[in-house]
Amino acid sequence: MRILSYKFFNLKKNTKKYSKMYDHINFSESYPANLKRYEIFESLLKKYKPKKIIDAGCGAGMPLIKIKKAGFNIKGYDKAKNMVQHAKKNLAQHKLPLDLIQVGNFENPKHLKDNSVDCILGMGAFYYSKKFITTLKNQRKKLKKNGRLIFSLRNKLFNMATLNDYSVKFYSNLYEVNKYNGKIKKKFFKLFDSFSNRKKNRFKNIDDEKVFSNTHNPLSIENEILNKVGLKCNGIYFYHFHSLPPMFEEIDSVNFRKSSLKIEKPNDWRGFLIASGFILDCQKK
Repeated sequence: MRILSYKFFNLKKNTKKYSKMYDHINFSESYPANLKRYEIFESLLKKYKPKKIIDAGCGAGMPLIKIKKAGFNIKGYDKAKNMVQHAKKNLAQHKLPLDLIQVGNFENPKHLKDNSVDCILGMGAFYYSKKFITTLKNQRKKLKKNGRLIFSLRNKLFNMATLNDYSVKFYSNLYEVNKYNGKIKKKFFKLFDSFSNRKKNRFKNIDDEKVFSNTHNPLSIENEILNKVGLKCNGIYFYHFHSLPPMFEEIDSVNFRKSSLKIEKPNDWRGFLIASGFILDCQKK
């Protein structure tokens, strides 16, 4: 049984944790994936210069604060009430108005008027949606004509390169191995005996907290989803690159993270396979 994301992020122990992720780079603690993701969002905002921005699922508000201090008109909302309370503390520390952030549901933001926003950001929120397509449709309604929806997703193709139980599941689905007899299935799964088991790793991710989330295929998402909801894709940008399969982080975490940062290039084709996340730059049709 997987829990809904807002319940996980509403836990007070997580409000401070996710607030600190944008502070600095410390390779002894974790890979700065959120910082690299933020840099892509900021570069797109500087390119397009939207007049009115909404941060959907803004969490503890640190990206919003950075964007606000960069001179943009931005407000945000989050469904987790404790996260919003912590965000308001962050706003106060930075001497910003507390009403920049409020409680709201990114899956159906009824508090926003239709056709009222120039740009909506989803920095790590949309892949937690239980009804992903409906969420995109509801977000699109809030955009003005030619407005932009820029959001991050988890990369399903990355499962090919992890060489762990994620990979086993990916390849078994790819080849539809369950339609074959027991002898073939046994030989197929034997191929993955050397693949690592994430449950034995000391580095845990949010999946291990049993939080509901989706992964998406960057190669097919435009045709399968974006075109159906009236969004045009202007670009795909990858982040959180892995210089080696994740199991090698167990051996030397600091150098693993440093070497991964060196290959972090949003437009590198290798991102389709070795980056765990990607950002879609979309526009309302």
